[in-house]
Amino acid sequence: MKQLLVFAVASVLSISANAGDTYYINYVDKAPVIDSLESDEAWNDANTLTQFTFPWDTKMAPATEFKAVWNEKAVYFRYRVEDKNVTLGEGERGALDSDRVEIFLSTDDKLTKYYTMEIDAKDQIYSAIGTYDSALNKRTSLTEFTWPNLTTSSKLTETGYIVEGSIPMNTLEKLNLLKGADKSELICALMRAEFTKTSTGIDMGWIAWNDPQLPVPNFHNPRPFGTCKLVGK
Repeated sequence: MKQLLVFAVASVLSISANAGDTYYINYVDKAPVIDSLESDEAWNDANTLTQFTFPWDTKMAPATEFKAVWNEKAVYFRYRVEDKNVTLGEGERGALDSDRVEIFLSTDDKLTKYYTMEIDAKDQIYSAIGTYDSALNKRTSLTEFTWPNLTTSSKLTETGYIVEGSIPMNTLEKLNLLKGADKSELICALMRAEFTKTSTGIDMGWIAWNDPQLPVPNFHNPRPFGTCKLVGK
């Protein structure tokens, strides 16, 4: 079945650029192995997104690369990021105290219900279900959540770290995340937390694939999300 999955992303495509809206996920016959080794040829068939910035800071953001592909079983993604000093949290907060990459997916463009996924270089994961009230213009709840059958693999590199993962199609379907008339669209946002240890604590930086145009850092808001479409077979 021909499908289109559009991740709402401020994207740079290998074939064309469409500022601020669309990241096309290419179909692959052979899925990549989620092992953070980068050796799978499937990643060569993916479009490359590199336009990540600090929306709330004037300094240059360290390099961030996102790729994704799909087949009938799952959506597969890879982040490769530059980070000279990777911060890793421990204990209950784990990923929340770490440098990490993030993917948020929503059931609608108002964020009536949305799901987070935050993964660090030690493969620690924090994920949650959130709700947003558009009338109140704020997040109204955030509850920890475990993604069914999510597979991830992370590793440190000489220049930063890599995170790979796969989300089964049946998980996306059960969570009502596949939208559109043919159930093939996703409403999503791609981000990164960049923490730097200082003598007085941790400098928290927030990197995003678009400019949400919000006065303070906030990914739990409709503005980092967009409309998206899986380039089919």
